[in-house]
Amino acid sequence: MKKNKITAVIIARKGSRRLPLKMYRKFKGKSLIELKINQLLKTKVDEIAVGSDDEKLKNLCKKFNSKKIKFYLREKKYCDEISTTPNQMIKNMLSFFKSDIVLWAHPTNPFTNHKFYNDAIKKFTK
Repeated sequence: MKKNKITAVIIARKGSRRLPLKMYRKFKGKSLIELKINQLLKTKVDEIAVGSDDEKLKNLCKKFNSKKIKFYLREKKYCDEISTTPNQMIKNMLSFFKSDIVLWAHPTNPFTNHKFYNDAIKKFTK
């Protein structure tokens, strides 16, 4: 039986309107985006796809020194819910990689942990 490729997706745009630079906000000493990447590195995902219109995030991803993490620079229009529909944004992000299962992981949810993700993956794949 073929093993399903599982990709965790993190999207983070540069220009948050309600809370500027939201992904870089600190929580327990780390930025929200760092916390989310750390959580996902402890999971059973094969790849972590980080999509953003912020090129600074590419350098942050490199700091983790993990082949699992792939950064995708997205056009600004796909990082803005006013000029693009949510379905178009999702379709754009999914166009960067091939995967059997996609786990959508929001950096604005720091209370989720790797055990929750692994449990969800286990239940989903049964």
